[in-house]
Amino acid sequence: MADHVIIGTGINALVAGALLSRKGKKVLLLERESRIGGCMMTHEATLPGFHHDVMAATFVLFAPSPAYGELAEDLAQHGFELCHTAHPTAVLRPCGRSLVLSTDQASNIAAFNARAPGDGDQHRRDVAGIAADAPFLFALLGGDLWSWRTARLLLREIRKRGLNGLKSWIGTALRPARSWLESSYSSPDIQALWAPWVLHTGLTPESTYSGQMGKVVAFALEAAGAPIVKGGAAQAGGPFGA
Repeated sequence: MADHVIIGTGINALVAGALLSRKGKKVLLLERESRIGGCMMTHEATLPGFHHDVMAATFVLFAPSPAYGELAEDLAQHGFELCHTAHPTAVLRPCGRSLVLSTDQASNIAAFNARAPGDGDQHRRDVAGIAADAPFLFALLGGDLWSWRTARLLLREIRKRGLNGLKSWIGTALRPARSWLESSYSSPDIQALWAPWVLHTGLTPESTYSGQMGKVVAFALEAAGAPIVKGGAAQAGGPFGA
């Protein structure tokens, strides 16, 4: 008999199953498709021999997560390897202007300030804010909203920030990405660099909370790059299954 039954074998299901298994639980994952991995799919979508990650491609939010920190050694033993680059993302606009992000924050600050005075300093504040709030933010994102655990988490933040301080933080976090980008950055190149990444989180630039997720992605890209799975995203399923 299984202790836990998980429907589906996407990245969240595989991570949950792996973490539960490490605690000694018997886990059964059920998948209706002929392969495991959910949106981690690799196909010869264009020409024979050319493999494309047609859905999930970069593991930018998984690489810096506590889950990967716990599972990395076991996954590596079963062949899971992430490939990195020092330039995780870039934008090329119709006007011909381009902007490349580096994993070196000092270089990004200088490049952003060169596009518009103060934009680099704003970038530093945005990613520093996410770094400072990371324990609270990621605990909130990873928890059940209506739970005693979340209630205790919020009470700790009220003691730390004060009630008005927490209300102000929540109000800022709920801003759409369009509002965040247009009010924070003067350079349209920087706005165009971050706006598409909001879609990576399943939101649009007009969605509530998309501004906060845009900052999270900016922080993660600069800190961890945009790692991809060696051999294609579909290769991730095997090591998790093992």
